[in-house]
Amino acid sequence: MDALIPLKRPDARPGDYREETAEYDVESFDLYGRHHEVSGARAKIGITRVSEGIHIDLQVRATVRTTCDRTLEPVEIEVCFGESEVLSGPNYPELSIEDWTLDLPRYTRSAIPTEIPMQVFAPGTEPVRPSLEEERVDPRWRGLDGLFASGF
Repeated sequence: MDALIPLKRPDARPGDYREETAEYDVESFDLYGRHHEVSGARAKIGITRVSEGIHIDLQVRATVRTTCDRTLEPVEIEVCFGESEVLSGPNYPELSIEDWTLDLPRYTRSAIPTEIPMQVFAPGTEPVRPSLEEERVDPRWRGLDGLFASGF
């Protein structure tokens, strides 16, 4: 299906509802020093005509291929995000809507970086954490106990 979704129909009356779905491609990008490739981008859009414009419910799911921060092996993560907005005018740049047309690849490309964690780990790996012994306070710092009201 086309990745440009027309949102407004001239024959629609307030209360009319329709649903659109689309599968589309998204450009790869670099983020946090790693390359990310997006595949399997799918969107579901619910469009309701309201008296002062339209209301959209937008859900996007995509698979992002990147590398594990620990092993540098390829890893895939599934991301899901969306919007729910009442649009009273034909242009909403923050949602990639121009002249009542939603550009799904552009919207996904601008929104997806906020959904990717700063550190990605392959299944079975995890970040290095200090052991319980390492978390104890060094005795040389004990003289500072009680110096701060928060008790740190």
